[in-house]
Amino acid sequence: MPNIFFEPLGDTYVAQFYGNMNFGDSPALYAGRFQGPGDIYRTLLLFDLSSPRLSSDLIPPGVTINEAFLRLTIFRNLIPAGTNIFLNAYQVLSPWTENAVTWDTQPNFNPLTPVYSAPVSSGLGTIEFNLTSLARGWFDGSAVNVGVLITGDEVNDRLVGFYSEQFPNTTFWPRLYINWT
Repeated sequence: MPNIFFEPLGDTYVAQFYGNMNFGDSPALYAGRFQGPGDIYRTLLLFDLSSPRLSSDLIPPGVTINEAFLRLTIFRNLIPAGTNIFLNAYQVLSPWTENAVTWDTQPNFNPLTPVYSAPVSSGLGTIEFNLTSLARGWFDGSAVNVGVLITGDEVNDRLVGFYSEQFPNTTFWPRLYINWT
């Protein structure tokens, strides 16, 4: 049962307040609302399952993906102590480009059907999203792989920040871990 991980092919965030700005070169990613209505942030990530970090980590055809989870490292957390929220992962439904996408051009997703909802409270550390069903679809071709979108609390001021693939220390980059047989 090999355990391998993939680093993002692309990651960025979009910001409602900065509707036509791109943040593809930012070392940070954000989800949630920052300072009131109209200041919502969402994270976009794209992983290519045919392009692992090491060529020895290629997933062979015909195997079964047992588990896939996305791990993000939180460096900023504006959730009040004693409060819990959910960060939601959604399947992206239309293509986007890391260095071009903005809030105004963000890709489609179905806000009624998250792939996974991860509880988070105040504090730093890592958060994981179970993306097994989505990764299986990407691998077997039953789902188009144009990425994952992460949302936070978009009603209250509870912003969460993660390290992106532009952060200098690769240890903290987003990673999609896959276990297969």
